[in-house]
Amino acid sequence: MEPIMCPFCGGTNLFQEDDYSLELDYEYWTIHHWECLDCAQSFDKIEILPAPNSFETINNNESTIH
Repeated sequence: MEPIMCPFCGGTNLFQEDDYSLELDYEYWTIHHWECLDCAQSFDKIEILPAPNSFETINNNESTIH
């Protein structure tokens, strides 16, 4: 999920800082922190996936067991 360029200056000299992950009710968020070494701006890319035990997953599993 690496960005191809900086959203501020269009530069491609990017450095990935530490990621941060958290789980909310039905979603798992991973926040990727990036810094552009050309313009020194920081930005985030957020990846949102369904949590493994979400209601939709449980509901779909129950409906296929019948």
